[in-house]
Amino acid sequence: MSTIQYIPKFALVDEMERKKLNHVDLTEFNSGYKNAILDVLSFLDTLEVKEVDFDEEIEKCLKQHHMLAVGKKDFTAIAKHFFELGLKA
Repeated sequence: MSTIQYIPKFALVDEMERKKLNHVDLTEFNSGYKNAILDVLSFLDTLEVKEVDFDEEIEKCLKQHHMLAVGKKDFTAIAKHFFELGLKA
C-alpha cells in the first residue's frame, strides 16, 4: 500500500519562488522555465488552504451519531482509511 505525502502550500510556494529567482538569464529555455514557474505560482494562489482539527472533528462526529462508546483510536483509524481512499479516487 502506498502512502500519501503532503507538503505545506507555503513550502511549495517558497521553493517555486527560489527557483524563479535562480533563473535570471534570458535565454529562450530559461525564459520559458521562468514563465512555467510563474504559471504554477499563479495556480497555487487559487488554492484554498484550510486548517482542520482532526481530533475535534472526530469528537463531533462521535457525539452526533451517539457513538461515544466506540473507541476514538479505532474510529480515527477508520476515518483516516476512508480519507486516504477518497484522495486516491
